[in-house]
Amino acid sequence: MNTYATLQSFVADFLARDDLTTQIKTFISLAEQRMSRELDIALLERVARATAIANQQFVSLPTDLRSIREVATIAADGTRVALQYLTPAQLDARKRDGSTPSKIEQYTITANDLELYAPPTDTTTLEIVYNEGLDELSDSNTTNTLLTRHGDAYLHGTLKAAFDFLQDEQRSVYHDAQFTRCLAEIDRDSDKQRFGSNDLQIRRAPENSVY
Repeated sequence: MNTYATLQSFVADFLARDDLTTQIKTFISLAEQRMSRELDIALLERVARATAIANQQFVSLPTDLRSIREVATIAADGTRVALQYLTPAQLDARKRDGSTPSKIEQYTITANDLELYAPPTDTTTLEIVYNEGLDELSDSNTTNTLLTRHGDAYLHGTLKAAFDFLQDEQRSVYHDAQFTRCLAEIDRDSDKQRFGSNDLQIRRAPENSVY
């Protein structure tokens, strides 16, 4: 089950009906929308670079961005420095206190732009690590990595949408539970990819932290 066509065939077999052929594509799309909202995994991450010119406070974000994991500056010698995220309210408070840093240290998201603090004093390269959401299946885009590696998530998510449509609550609840389990397992699998098998440690922020 690694193509759009075979996924539709599997779903049709589980439904054991021949009158939902057209709707199955809609059910798949509904499952993909939920996966795009809920999955924040390395498999869906992309890296983009942008150039901020001197005194440019705002930089356009990638058009396919759904969430940001990290923003960093890249120096001419390749040195990479991660920026600290602030909420818009926190960044506004920093502006009001009058302590403008001599270089870019923080960022926030304002509308559809990346807002830098402080604005760069000269041309600066930014690296944005972000989640682009799911590469949705279609007749022309017949597969993606998530379907290849986690076809069961696609299957249960699609069947959950199908049984919602059929108003079959018992089967909908069953496949929703399986779908939720698949999403949790995909998240754990991604965490292993990002962080290895070592236990994660949570560190308390300093008392004077802006967080």
